[in-house]
Amino acid sequence: MRLKTLGVVLVTALSAFTLLYWLTDNPRRDEIAVAHEEELLEYGEVIFSADPAEPAAAGCATCHGPEGFGGEEDAAIIGPNLHTRSLAEKLKVNSNYVHLAVSYGGVVVSGNVNSAMPAWSYEVGGPLNEQQIEAVVALVTSWAEEAEQEPIEDVPNTEEAGAEVYTAAGCVACHGAELEGGAAGPNIQTIGSDVITEFENFPTPSGVDQMVADYEEDPRLFLEKWIRDSAANYNDGAPTGMPPHSEGAVSESALQALITFLLAQTGE
Repeated sequence: MRLKTLGVVLVTALSAFTLLYWLTDNPRRDEIAVAHEEELLEYGEVIFSADPAEPAAAGCATCHGPEGFGGEEDAAIIGPNLHTRSLAEKLKVNSNYVHLAVSYGGVVVSGNVNSAMPAWSYEVGGPLNEQQIEAVVALVTSWAEEAEQEPIEDVPNTEEAGAEVYTAAGCVACHGAELEGGAAGPNIQTIGSDVITEFENFPTPSGVDQMVADYEEDPRLFLEKWIRDSAANYNDGAPTGMPPHSEGAVSESALQALITFLLAQTGE
């Protein structure tokens, strides 16, 4: 009888333990996931940094700035701001966008063979293993997601505000701080029909004649179409090397300010 009673007690206790374990399983898993994410982000900050005292630092901050808000004007390569809605929009289209760009370089996401973003993966001769890449990707993705949650504010249509958009939207990374161009983007210091037809080391869009016509009719409208989606508007949908900038990435007021800035630099 005692054995039977003991057996009942043990079975009851085991059942209660199983039920309790089952009820707390999801919260426990969530806690583990949160802790893992925090560790991953902390490691990502280490990899992203350019701290010479940190052996694991890959130096992303050299181009993108110490906090990822864009490179300094005196940097050899001015990397774009990574705290932007533009990046969040790209992640909505392709959730692997940042991973691909970090692993295999900017060319795999932009089609631009002159992209200044190098490949970092061991697989293609880069310095980072998969764990390190995942850490950087988690960090950059978190920045983009945070930027997307920030309220959209109207940008005044001024040259000064447009200059800020030029930097924040990443234009400076390809076209240079003085619009002088570089390996990833042409010189745009003088925007005009004569410059539109001179792409130097960059592929000439199939619709270049339409580009010239649109510019001569309305420079502002041409720039709207080119910045929003150069491929769809002027190259039969094929990549031009100029990435699209949707309204979710660059608001309409920000776009108008940017165009005001560009036209002011060229005397238009």
